[in-house]
Amino acid sequence: MNNFIWRILGYRMIDSFNELSELKSLSRESYLRVIENKKNIIFNHHYNNNTWYRNFIGEKKVSKWEDIPIIRKRDLQNFSNFSSKTISGKNNYFANTSGSSGNPLYFWKNKYCHGIAWAYIIKMYSNLGITKNDIEGRFIGHVKESYKYQIKEKIKDYFFNRLRFDVFDLSENNMNDYVQKFLKNNIGYVYGYTNVILEFSKFIIENNKPTIASICPTLKLCIITAEICSQYDRKIIEKAFGVPVYIEYGSSETSIIAIEDKLFNWGIATERIWIEILDEEDNLVEKGGDGKIIVTDLYNTSFPFVRYELGDLGSIVYSEEYPYLILNKLLGRQSDMIYLSNGKRSPGLTFYYILRSVIENNEFEIREFKIIQIALNHFIFLIVSNFELKEKEKNILIKETERYLQESILITFKRVNKIEKKYSNKIQNFFSEIA
Repeated sequence: MNNFIWRILGYRMIDSFNELSELKSLSRESYLRVIENKKNIIFNHHYNNNTWYRNFIGEKKVSKWEDIPIIRKRDLQNFSNFSSKTISGKNNYFANTSGSSGNPLYFWKNKYCHGIAWAYIIKMYSNLGITKNDIEGRFIGHVKESYKYQIKEKIKDYFFNRLRFDVFDLSENNMNDYVQKFLKNNIGYVYGYTNVILEFSKFIIENNKPTIASICPTLKLCIITAEICSQYDRKIIEKAFGVPVYIEYGSSETSIIAIEDKLFNWGIATERIWIEILDEEDNLVEKGGDGKIIVTDLYNTSFPFVRYELGDLGSIVYSEEYPYLILNKLLGRQSDMIYLSNGKRSPGLTFYYILRSVIENNEFEIREFKIIQIALNHFIFLIVSNFELKEKEKNILIKETERYLQESILITFKRVNKIEKKYSNKIQNFFSEIA
Protein backbone atom coordinates (compact mmCIF):
# COMPACT_ATOMS: atom_id res chain seq x y z
CA MET A 1 0.00 0.00 0.00
CA ASN A 2 1.53 3.33 -1.02
CA ASN A 3 2.29 6.19 1.34
CA PHE A 4 -0.56 8.35 -0.02
CA ILE A 5 -3.15 5.79 1.13
CA TRP A 6 -1.44 5.47 4.50
CA ARG A 7 -1.64 9.25 4.96
CA ILE A 8 -5.34 9.29 4.08
CA LEU A 9 -5.89 6.65 6.77
CA GLY A 10 -4.01 8.77 9.32
CA TYR A 11 -0.66 6.96 9.47
CA ARG A 12 2.76 8.68 9.38
CA MET A 13 4.63 5.83 7.76
CA ILE A 14 7.69 7.86 6.72
CA ASP A 15 8.17 8.90 10.36
CA SER A 16 7.74 5.26 11.44
CA PHE A 17 10.35 3.99 8.98
CA ASN A 18 12.76 6.74 9.98
CA GLU A 19 12.39 5.96 13.67
CA LEU A 20 13.08 2.26 13.12
CA SER A 21 16.15 3.11 11.00
CA GLU A 22 17.51 5.49 13.64
CA LEU A 23 17.13 2.87 16.35
CA LYS A 24 18.94 0.21 14.34
CA SER A 25 21.84 2.59 13.66
CA LEU A 26 22.62 2.93 17.38
CA SER A 27 25.35 1.02 19.19
CA ARG A 28 24.21 -1.88 21.37
CA GLU A 29 24.66 0.15 24.56
CA SER A 30 22.80 3.18 23.21
CA TYR A 31 20.06 1.02 21.73
CA LEU A 32 19.36 -0.79 24.99
CA ARG A 33 19.49 2.48 26.91
CA VAL A 34 16.85 3.98 24.58
CA ILE A 35 14.63 0.90 24.95
CA GLU A 36 14.98 1.03 28.74
CA ASN A 37 13.88 4.66 28.61
CA LYS A 38 10.91 3.77 26.40
CA LYS A 39 9.82 1.15 28.93
CA ASN A 40 9.74 3.73 31.70
CA ILE A 41 8.02 6.31 29.49
CA ILE A 42 5.16 3.96 28.52
CA PHE A 43 4.59 2.88 32.12
CA ASN A 44 4.61 6.47 33.40
CA HIS A 45 2.30 7.54 30.59
CA HIS A 46 -0.37 5.01 31.53
CA TYR A 47 0.09 5.52 35.26
CA ASN A 48 -0.23 9.31 34.98
CA ASN A 49 -2.94 9.49 32.30
CA ASN A 50 -5.03 6.38 32.81
CA THR A 51 -7.24 6.32 35.90
CA TRP A 52 -8.12 2.65 35.42
CA TYR A 53 -4.44 1.64 35.19
CA ARG A 54 -3.51 3.75 38.20
CA ASN A 55 -6.23 1.97 40.20
CA PHE A 56 -4.93 -1.35 38.88
CA ILE A 57 -1.47 -0.55 40.28
CA GLY A 58 -3.14 0.50 43.53
CA GLU A 59 -0.97 1.08 46.59
CA LYS A 60 1.87 -1.07 45.27
CA LYS A 61 5.19 0.74 45.42
CA VAL A 62 6.95 0.73 42.04
CA SER A 63 10.62 1.58 42.46
CA LYS A 64 11.93 -0.56 39.61
CA TRP A 65 10.54 -2.19 36.46
CA GLU A 66 10.09 -5.61 38.07
CA ASP A 67 7.75 -4.08 40.68
CA ILE A 68 5.13 -3.35 38.03
CA PRO A 69 2.38 -5.98 38.42
CA ILE A 70 1.69 -8.40 35.58
CA ILE A 71 -1.48 -7.54 33.68
CA ARG A 72 -3.62 -10.30 32.18
CA LYS A 73 -6.36 -10.48 29.60
CA ARG A 74 -9.11 -10.74 32.21
CA ASP A 75 -7.82 -7.46 33.73
CA LEU A 76 -7.84 -5.73 30.37
CA GLN A 77 -11.34 -6.99 29.63
CA ASN A 78 -12.43 -4.78 32.52
CA PHE A 79 -10.42 -1.84 31.17
CA SER A 80 -11.93 -2.33 27.71
CA ASN A 81 -15.47 -2.29 29.10
CA PHE A 82 -14.62 0.74 31.24
CA SER A 83 -13.02 2.86 28.49
CA SER A 84 -14.27 1.78 25.06
CA LYS A 85 -17.07 4.36 24.77
CA THR A 86 -14.73 7.31 25.38
CA ILE A 87 -12.04 6.43 22.82
CA SER A 88 -11.85 8.34 19.56
CA GLY A 89 -11.86 6.34 16.35
CA LYS A 90 -10.02 9.11 14.51
CA ASN A 91 -6.72 8.55 16.31
CA ASN A 92 -6.95 4.85 17.10
CA TYR A 93 -7.06 1.50 15.36
CA PHE A 94 -9.66 -0.85 16.88
CA ALA A 95 -9.44 -4.65 16.96
CA ASN A 96 -10.58 -7.66 18.93
CA THR A 97 -9.29 -11.13 19.50
CA SER A 98 -9.86 -14.37 21.28
CA GLY A 99 -6.90 -15.94 19.52
CA SER A 100 -6.19 -19.51 20.51
CA SER A 101 -6.65 -18.59 24.16
CA GLY A 102 -10.44 -18.39 24.17
CA ASN A 103 -10.50 -15.11 26.12
CA PRO A 104 -12.25 -12.42 24.04
CA LEU A 105 -10.68 -8.97 24.22
CA TYR A 106 -11.68 -5.74 22.50
CA PHE A 107 -8.68 -3.39 22.32
CA TRP A 108 -7.21 -0.46 20.40
CA LYS A 109 -3.90 1.12 19.43
CA ASN A 110 -3.00 4.72 18.76
CA LYS A 111 -2.28 5.08 15.07
CA TYR A 112 1.42 5.81 15.48
CA CYS A 113 1.78 2.53 17.38
CA HIS A 114 -0.05 0.66 14.61
CA GLY A 115 2.05 2.44 11.98
CA ILE A 116 5.29 1.43 13.72
CA ALA A 117 4.09 -2.18 13.71
CA TRP A 118 3.35 -2.03 9.99
CA ALA A 119 6.69 -0.37 9.25
CA TYR A 120 8.41 -3.20 11.12
CA ILE A 121 6.48 -5.83 9.13
CA ILE A 122 7.35 -4.19 5.81
CA LYS A 123 11.01 -3.90 6.83
CA MET A 124 11.32 -7.53 7.93
CA TYR A 125 9.49 -8.84 4.85
CA SER A 126 11.78 -6.74 2.67
CA ASN A 127 14.80 -8.33 4.38
CA LEU A 128 13.44 -11.73 3.34
CA GLY A 129 13.14 -10.57 -0.27
CA ILE A 130 9.47 -9.61 -0.43
CA THR A 131 8.60 -6.49 -2.44
CA LYS A 132 5.44 -4.38 -2.57
CA ASN A 133 4.68 -5.91 -5.98
CA ASP A 134 4.63 -9.49 -4.69
CA ILE A 135 1.19 -11.06 -4.36
CA GLU A 136 0.55 -12.63 -0.95
CA GLY A 137 -1.15 -16.03 -0.95
CA ARG A 138 -3.07 -15.57 2.28
CA PHE A 139 -4.03 -18.69 4.26
CA ILE A 140 -5.72 -16.70 7.03
CA GLY A 141 -9.39 -16.86 7.98
CA HIS A 142 -11.77 -13.96 8.31
CA VAL A 143 -15.12 -13.44 9.93
CA LYS A 144 -17.91 -14.60 7.59
CA GLU A 145 -19.82 -11.46 8.32
CA SER A 146 -22.28 -9.26 6.56
CA TYR A 147 -21.92 -8.21 2.96
CA LYS A 148 -20.51 -4.89 4.20
CA TYR A 149 -17.76 -6.68 6.15
CA GLN A 150 -16.87 -8.86 3.17
CA ILE A 151 -16.51 -5.77 0.97
CA LYS A 152 -14.20 -4.24 3.59
CA GLU A 153 -12.01 -7.37 3.58
CA LYS A 154 -11.88 -7.39 -0.23
CA ILE A 155 -10.78 -3.75 -0.24
CA LYS A 156 -8.01 -4.50 2.27
CA ASP A 157 -6.89 -7.51 0.24
CA TYR A 158 -6.79 -5.33 -2.88
CA PHE A 159 -4.63 -2.61 -1.34
CA PHE A 160 -2.32 -5.09 0.40
CA ASN A 161 -2.01 -7.20 -2.78
CA ARG A 162 -3.45 -10.35 -1.19
CA LEU A 163 -5.06 -13.40 -2.74
CA ARG A 164 -7.10 -15.12 -0.05
CA PHE A 165 -7.52 -18.90 0.28
CA ASP A 166 -10.54 -20.48 2.02
CA VAL A 167 -9.06 -22.05 5.16
CA PHE A 168 -12.36 -23.29 6.59
CA ASP A 169 -12.65 -26.18 4.14
CA LEU A 170 -9.70 -28.57 3.94
CA SER A 171 -11.41 -31.12 1.71
CA GLU A 172 -9.56 -32.61 -1.27
CA ASN A 173 -11.77 -30.64 -3.66
CA ASN A 174 -10.86 -27.38 -2.01
CA MET A 175 -7.16 -28.26 -1.94
CA ASN A 176 -7.32 -28.93 -5.66
CA ASP A 177 -8.74 -25.41 -5.92
CA TYR A 178 -5.68 -24.20 -3.99
CA VAL A 179 -3.45 -25.78 -6.67
CA GLN A 180 -5.42 -24.07 -9.43
CA LYS A 181 -4.96 -20.69 -7.74
CA PHE A 182 -1.19 -21.16 -7.76
CA LEU A 183 -1.32 -22.20 -11.41
CA LYS A 184 -3.30 -19.13 -12.44
CA ASN A 185 -1.66 -16.42 -10.29
CA ASN A 186 1.86 -15.04 -9.92
CA ILE A 187 1.99 -15.45 -6.15
CA GLY A 188 5.19 -14.11 -4.58
CA TYR A 189 4.92 -15.55 -1.09
CA VAL A 190 2.58 -17.51 1.16
CA TYR A 191 1.47 -16.37 4.60
CA GLY A 192 -0.82 -18.23 6.94
CA TYR A 193 -1.71 -20.74 9.61
CA THR A 194 0.78 -23.52 10.18
CA ASN A 195 -1.83 -26.29 10.37
CA VAL A 196 -3.63 -25.27 7.18
CA ILE A 197 -0.42 -24.94 5.15
CA LEU A 198 0.86 -28.22 6.62
CA GLU A 199 -2.35 -30.05 5.66
CA PHE A 200 -2.09 -28.66 2.14
CA SER A 201 1.56 -29.72 1.99
CA LYS A 202 0.69 -33.28 2.98
CA PHE A 203 -1.98 -33.30 0.28
CA ILE A 204 0.61 -32.25 -2.32
CA ILE A 205 3.10 -34.93 -1.25
CA GLU A 206 0.62 -37.78 -0.73
CA ASN A 207 -0.93 -37.19 -4.15
CA ASN A 208 2.46 -36.97 -5.89
CA LYS A 209 1.74 -33.50 -7.18
CA PRO A 210 4.54 -31.20 -8.37
CA THR A 211 5.95 -28.67 -5.92
CA ILE A 212 4.09 -25.39 -5.78
CA ALA A 213 7.23 -23.51 -6.87
CA SER A 214 7.36 -25.59 -10.06
CA ILE A 215 3.83 -24.58 -11.08
CA CYS A 216 4.13 -21.03 -9.68
CA PRO A 217 7.74 -19.98 -10.39
CA THR A 218 7.22 -16.49 -8.90
CA LEU A 219 6.89 -18.04 -5.41
CA LYS A 220 9.79 -17.01 -3.16
CA LEU A 221 9.00 -18.24 0.34
CA CYS A 222 6.42 -19.19 2.99
CA ILE A 223 5.82 -17.45 6.32
CA ILE A 224 3.84 -19.49 8.81
CA THR A 225 2.17 -18.30 11.97
CA ALA A 226 -0.49 -18.98 14.66
CA GLU A 227 0.51 -22.55 15.64
CA ILE A 228 3.79 -24.22 16.54
CA CYS A 229 5.76 -25.61 13.62
CA SER A 230 8.23 -28.37 14.40
CA GLN A 231 11.34 -28.83 12.28
CA TYR A 232 9.76 -32.03 10.95
CA ASP A 233 6.67 -30.10 9.84
CA ARG A 234 8.84 -27.37 8.33
CA LYS A 235 10.58 -29.96 6.14
CA ILE A 236 7.21 -31.25 4.90
CA ILE A 237 6.13 -27.73 3.92
CA GLU A 238 9.49 -27.03 2.26
CA LYS A 239 9.24 -30.27 0.30
CA ALA A 240 5.72 -29.50 -0.92
CA PHE A 241 6.28 -25.84 -1.75
CA GLY A 242 9.90 -26.00 -2.87
CA VAL A 243 10.83 -22.72 -1.16
CA PRO A 244 12.25 -21.68 2.25
CA VAL A 245 9.82 -21.59 5.19
CA TYR A 246 10.14 -18.90 7.86
CA ILE A 247 8.33 -18.87 11.19
CA GLU A 248 6.60 -15.84 12.65
CA TYR A 249 5.38 -15.41 16.22
CA GLY A 250 2.96 -12.69 17.13
CA SER A 251 -0.34 -11.77 18.69
CA SER A 252 -3.31 -9.68 17.62
CA GLU A 253 -2.62 -7.35 20.54
CA THR A 254 0.98 -6.58 19.56
CA SER A 255 1.39 -7.69 15.91
CA ILE A 256 4.68 -9.48 15.10
CA ILE A 257 6.76 -10.29 18.16
CA ALA A 258 9.46 -12.33 16.42
CA ILE A 259 10.18 -13.48 12.88
CA GLU A 260 13.03 -15.53 11.45
CA ASP A 261 15.62 -13.89 9.23
CA LYS A 262 17.31 -15.52 6.24
CA LEU A 263 19.64 -17.38 8.62
CA PHE A 264 16.60 -18.60 10.59
CA ASN A 265 17.46 -16.55 13.66
CA TRP A 266 14.18 -15.81 15.43
CA GLY A 267 14.80 -12.13 16.11
CA ILE A 268 12.49 -10.33 18.52
CA ALA A 269 11.04 -6.94 17.55
CA THR A 270 12.89 -5.19 20.36
CA GLU A 271 12.44 -1.78 18.68
CA ARG A 272 8.76 -1.85 19.63
CA ILE A 273 8.18 -4.83 21.95
CA TRP A 274 9.97 -5.73 25.17
CA ILE A 275 9.84 -9.38 26.21
CA GLU A 276 10.44 -10.94 29.61
CA ILE A 277 10.32 -14.60 30.63
CA LEU A 278 8.88 -15.20 34.11
CA ASP A 279 8.28 -18.20 36.34
CA GLU A 280 5.02 -19.11 38.05
CA GLU A 281 5.73 -16.60 40.84
CA ASP A 282 6.27 -13.82 38.26
CA ASN A 283 10.03 -13.72 38.83
CA LEU A 284 12.54 -13.53 35.99
CA VAL A 285 13.87 -16.95 35.03
CA GLU A 286 17.57 -17.63 34.50
CA LYS A 287 18.88 -16.64 31.09
CA GLY A 288 17.67 -19.15 28.50
CA GLY A 289 15.13 -20.70 30.89
CA ASP A 290 11.54 -21.55 29.99
CA GLY A 291 8.71 -19.50 31.41
CA LYS A 292 5.72 -17.29 30.74
CA ILE A 293 6.09 -14.80 27.91
CA ILE A 294 5.41 -11.25 29.13
CA VAL A 295 5.29 -8.40 26.62
CA THR A 296 5.26 -4.62 26.78
CA ASP A 297 4.20 -2.60 23.76
CA LEU A 298 6.54 0.39 23.87
CA TYR A 299 4.37 2.56 21.59
CA ASN A 300 0.77 1.84 22.58
CA THR A 301 -0.24 4.93 24.53
CA SER A 302 -3.95 4.11 24.23
CA PHE A 303 -4.15 0.64 25.77
CA PRO A 304 -1.98 -0.50 28.71
CA PHE A 305 -0.17 -3.56 27.36
CA VAL A 306 2.50 -3.10 30.04
CA ARG A 307 4.00 -6.36 31.33
CA TYR A 308 1.12 -8.19 29.64
CA GLU A 309 0.91 -11.97 29.97
CA LEU A 310 0.17 -13.46 26.55
CA GLY A 311 -0.49 -16.98 27.80
CA ASP A 312 2.40 -18.70 26.01
CA LEU A 313 5.50 -20.36 27.35
CA GLY A 314 8.87 -19.85 25.75
CA SER A 315 12.50 -18.89 26.23
CA ILE A 316 14.81 -16.19 24.89
CA VAL A 317 18.56 -15.86 24.49
CA TYR A 318 20.61 -12.69 24.50
CA SER A 319 22.74 -11.64 21.54
CA GLU A 320 25.56 -9.15 21.04
CA GLU A 321 24.09 -8.27 17.65
CA TYR A 322 20.87 -6.51 16.64
CA PRO A 323 18.06 -7.09 17.67
CA TYR A 324 19.84 -8.32 20.86
CA LEU A 325 17.06 -10.70 21.93
CA ILE A 326 16.36 -13.97 20.10
CA LEU A 327 13.29 -16.14 20.63
CA ASN A 328 14.83 -19.50 21.40
CA LYS A 329 11.80 -21.65 22.02
CA LEU A 330 8.02 -21.37 21.86
CA LEU A 331 5.59 -23.72 23.59
CA GLY A 332 1.84 -23.92 23.18
CA ARG A 333 -0.45 -22.50 20.47
CA GLN A 334 -1.19 -25.83 18.82
CA SER A 335 -4.72 -26.11 17.48
CA ASP A 336 -6.39 -29.41 16.76
CA MET A 337 -8.27 -30.21 13.59
CA ILE A 338 -12.08 -30.32 13.41
CA TYR A 339 -13.40 -33.53 11.83
CA LEU A 340 -16.90 -33.76 10.33
CA SER A 341 -19.03 -36.72 9.27
CA ASN A 342 -19.02 -35.62 5.63
CA GLY A 343 -15.25 -36.10 5.52
CA LYS A 344 -14.40 -32.42 5.70
CA ARG A 345 -11.77 -31.05 8.05
CA SER A 346 -11.31 -27.52 9.32
CA PRO A 347 -8.67 -25.92 11.57
CA GLY A 348 -9.52 -25.43 15.24
CA LEU A 349 -9.02 -21.68 14.75
CA THR A 350 -12.33 -21.72 12.88
CA PHE A 351 -13.99 -21.32 16.28
CA TYR A 352 -12.02 -18.11 16.79
CA TYR A 353 -13.91 -16.58 13.86
CA ILE A 354 -17.24 -18.06 14.90
CA LEU A 355 -17.03 -16.64 18.42
CA ARG A 356 -15.57 -13.36 17.24
CA SER A 357 -18.43 -12.94 14.77
CA VAL A 358 -21.04 -13.67 17.43
CA ILE A 359 -19.44 -11.47 20.08
CA GLU A 360 -19.10 -8.51 17.69
CA ASN A 361 -22.75 -8.55 16.68
CA ASN A 362 -24.58 -9.56 19.84
CA GLU A 363 -24.65 -8.54 23.49
CA PHE A 364 -23.01 -11.76 24.67
CA GLU A 365 -21.39 -11.74 28.10
CA ILE A 366 -18.87 -14.47 27.28
CA ARG A 367 -15.63 -14.08 29.23
CA GLU A 368 -13.93 -17.36 28.30
CA PHE A 369 -14.77 -20.36 26.18
CA LYS A 370 -13.49 -23.76 25.17
CA ILE A 371 -14.89 -26.14 22.59
CA ILE A 372 -14.32 -29.89 22.87
CA GLN A 373 -15.15 -32.25 20.03
CA ILE A 374 -16.28 -35.55 21.52
CA ALA A 375 -17.62 -37.20 18.34
CA LEU A 376 -18.10 -36.44 14.68
CA ASN A 377 -20.41 -33.39 14.55
CA HIS A 378 -20.82 -33.31 18.36
CA PHE A 379 -19.21 -30.48 20.30
CA ILE A 380 -19.28 -29.35 23.92
CA PHE A 381 -19.14 -25.58 24.44
CA LEU A 382 -17.69 -24.70 27.84
CA ILE A 383 -18.51 -21.08 28.60
CA VAL A 384 -17.56 -18.76 31.45
CA SER A 385 -20.19 -16.02 31.61
CA ASN A 386 -22.02 -13.88 34.11
CA PHE A 387 -25.37 -15.40 33.14
CA GLU A 388 -26.72 -18.56 31.57
CA LEU A 389 -27.03 -18.30 27.81
CA LYS A 390 -30.59 -17.86 26.62
CA GLU A 391 -32.04 -20.27 24.08
CA LYS A 392 -31.95 -17.50 21.48
CA GLU A 393 -28.23 -16.99 22.12
CA LYS A 394 -27.55 -20.73 21.92
CA ASN A 395 -29.38 -20.89 18.61
CA ILE A 396 -27.28 -18.02 17.26
CA LEU A 397 -24.10 -19.92 18.17
CA ILE A 398 -25.39 -23.15 16.60
CA LYS A 399 -26.48 -21.38 13.43
CA GLU A 400 -23.16 -19.52 13.09
CA THR A 401 -21.14 -22.71 13.65
CA GLU A 402 -23.16 -24.57 11.01
CA ARG A 403 -22.68 -21.66 8.61
CA TYR A 404 -18.88 -21.87 8.94
CA LEU A 405 -18.62 -25.66 8.97
CA GLN A 406 -21.41 -26.15 6.38
CA GLU A 407 -22.66 -29.17 8.28
CA SER A 408 -25.44 -29.94 10.76
CA ILE A 409 -23.99 -30.32 14.23
CA LEU A 410 -24.96 -31.02 17.83
CA ILE A 411 -23.73 -28.61 20.50
CA THR A 412 -23.99 -29.26 24.22
CA PHE A 413 -23.62 -26.03 26.22
CA LYS A 414 -22.07 -26.07 29.68
CA ARG A 415 -21.64 -22.96 31.81
CA VAL A 416 -18.59 -23.33 34.08
CA ASN A 417 -16.87 -21.12 36.63
CA LYS A 418 -13.37 -21.77 35.32
CA ILE A 419 -11.65 -23.32 32.32
CA GLU A 420 -8.58 -25.36 33.14
CA LYS A 421 -5.39 -24.49 31.32
CA LYS A 422 -3.39 -27.00 29.28
CA TYR A 423 0.18 -27.94 30.13
CA SER A 424 1.56 -25.02 28.10
CA ASN A 425 -0.22 -22.58 30.45
CA LYS A 426 -2.60 -21.44 27.73
CA ILE A 427 -6.31 -22.08 27.58
CA GLN A 428 -6.68 -23.93 24.29
CA ASN A 429 -9.98 -22.84 22.79
CA PHE A 430 -10.49 -26.02 20.78
CA PHE A 431 -9.58 -29.57 21.66
CA SER A 432 -10.50 -32.76 19.83
CA GLU A 433 -10.99 -36.03 21.64
CA ILE A 434 -11.38 -37.97 18.40
CA ALA A 435 -8.21 -36.94 16.53
